[in-house]
Amino acid sequence: MHLVPPVNWRKRLRAAVDRSGKKHSAIASEAGVDPTTLSRILNAHMRPTFDTVVSIAHAASETVGWLLDERGFSLSAEEQRQLRKVVRFLDETLLGSSASRRDHPEPNAVSATSVDIPRTYAVRGARLAFEASGDSMIGAGIADRDLLFVKPTRSMREAGGRVVVCRVDGAEYAKVLDARGGRIRLLSRNERYPPIEIAENDRLELIGIVVGRSGALP
Repeated sequence: MHLVPPVNWRKRLRAAVDRSGKKHSAIASEAGVDPTTLSRILNAHMRPTFDTVVSIAHAASETVGWLLDERGFSLSAEEQRQLRKVVRFLDETLLGSSASRRDHPEPNAVSATSVDIPRTYAVRGARLAFEASGDSMIGAGIADRDLLFVKPTRSMREAGGRVVVCRVDGAEYAKVLDARGGRIRLLSRNERYPPIEIAENDRLELIGIVVGRSGALP
């Protein structure tokens, strides 16, 4: 019998909080707990609910998958960000310019970004930040390299008709979610780009609703 050692999620959570560079008071505020509670959780003086752990992880810009050492999350969020920077650099170098990237069939893939979420959007539930790429959502006021502030949700009902960040077969997109009539489509806001039809064998993961960006949402 092969025994797998238990994951020390609390140790990983402490590391994520420290690595975020944010003050504990800021982490606590974004997670919706008071600083004393955060301190007790990090120091193993209380057993938190799973929802609280998720909120703290998101406030520290870390994934729950990495926190629990899930398969496919061997890289932390910071390591994933660094990897994306390298990939972007190679992409720009090999393609020659950002204009070439914008000619890619789906240019509005987005990548996670480590930034402080403005309080205006934090109070709306934003816990995650992404950077948009390309012009497929220009009609929604989202331009290339805009920062998107995202409220995490898994509810298709809540997100229907809204601008969302989602993952399809490992690629991340910012699109309008159209879930009607028994089918799911991801809509661009630029007539140059057709809808993305989600088939039964496509792996769709709803990450959250965009509640703000680096400028005012229209």
